[in-house]
Amino acid sequence: MPSIKQLSATPKINPDLLSFLSAGVSQVKNAQAGGIPWYIYLIVIVVLICLFIFLNQMYWKIESTANIRSGLRSIVKKFSIYGDQKTGRKGLQQYLNDLKAKGVPESHFALTNFFVCSANSPAIFTPMRNGYVSPDAIRLNIAAGARYLDIPVYRGKKTDDFRPYVMLTDAGSNWRRITMNSLPLETIIKAIVENGLSSRKTNANSMEAAYINDPMFLMIRFMDNPKYETFSAVAKILGDNLDTHRLDFSYYNGSKMADIFQKPITQFMNKVIIMSNMYAPKGNAFGDFINIGPRGATPLELKPADVNGIPESSAASTIMRIQQNLTVVRPPMEEPNGDVNGWDWTKSHAVGAHFAAMNFWSQDENLENYRKPDVFGVNSFLIKPPKLRYVIEYTPPPNVPDKRLDAGDGNPKAPQDIMPPG
Repeated sequence: MPSIKQLSATPKINPDLLSFLSAGVSQVKNAQAGGIPWYIYLIVIVVLICLFIFLNQMYWKIESTANIRSGLRSIVKKFSIYGDQKTGRKGLQQYLNDLKAKGVPESHFALTNFFVCSANSPAIFTPMRNGYVSPDAIRLNIAAGARYLDIPVYRGKKTDDFRPYVMLTDAGSNWRRITMNSLPLETIIKAIVENGLSSRKTNANSMEAAYINDPMFLMIRFMDNPKYETFSAVAKILGDNLDTHRLDFSYYNGSKMADIFQKPITQFMNKVIIMSNMYAPKGNAFGDFINIGPRGATPLELKPADVNGIPESSAASTIMRIQQNLTVVRPPMEEPNGDVNGWDWTKSHAVGAHFAAMNFWSQDENLENYRKPDVFGVNSFLIKPPKLRYVIEYTPPPNVPDKRLDAGDGNPKAPQDIMPPG
């Protein structure tokens, strides 16, 4: 029978461990005696340093709460200049008054006659890969003048009732998320109301902003295969937050999509014109929120390459169609060129496209030109050149019958001062 060893009253090093370490030291000495070249040690050190750098970089790309907070603090600080500049911006009404002072008649103030400062990534700080979804992105884009906001919406999992989320996935993928985080759509919509629209929900910092009553154009961009529940949830979110900012019922389901272009832009003050790249299933509540949706002959959206490829022979007809249909030009954000403004937005303006959506986080020359004082640096709206404008025709009301004619019984009576033929 084996003997039972007593535990030591004081801690001791396991003799087997000492043997192991001694063997390791002996092997190193033997290797040195064999003459391992010095550069092998140098290679090992370099490899270890590279591995350390790689792991350190990867650590900051891990989607942890600490990393997201740290990254957001840094990027919000970088773009805080947009928030600082908002006090120098003008509102639409002031811009219209300035145009009147220059002799532009009110008949030229149709909705279609204005280019709109537009943001392609208002809810996501780029670069897209490892970017951040944040309400601060909405706040800063609005402060920078954006009145067209493009919001990518993905459905959640079945266990989450296919709830709508804002994020971005790889091109061609419905699940491989490339943003560091995702947020519920409701969080982003609330940020739009709090920072860009005048209501009881507006935060104090934005209440006095000159643009707070300007029209807002909101693109709800469904990015994957939304379910019926997703559309319903989007409708509830919009209804709960945009109640007083919705257009009236005559604009539901895109009913006035064909003639909204000719309405005076002043009719949409403090209103949100909701656009969607997809129609809701029949009977779904989201249909009532769509003011502008996909069209046939004139697409709702164009890529920069589509604009560049317009033949000169059809340019005039294209301009006429765009004039009567609100049109967006943007590069898809999930593609690599979406991270920068590597396209000529002036060509979009040349054909009258209302929304040339830019990435406000890519501080390049194209964005600098886009935000010059004579474009969108001061005003969020820019009237088109005369050759691209639609002139509103105001028809006078019909003549009112002379009140002295009493036709209550259907038989007009001659006024007393008129002598009937005798």
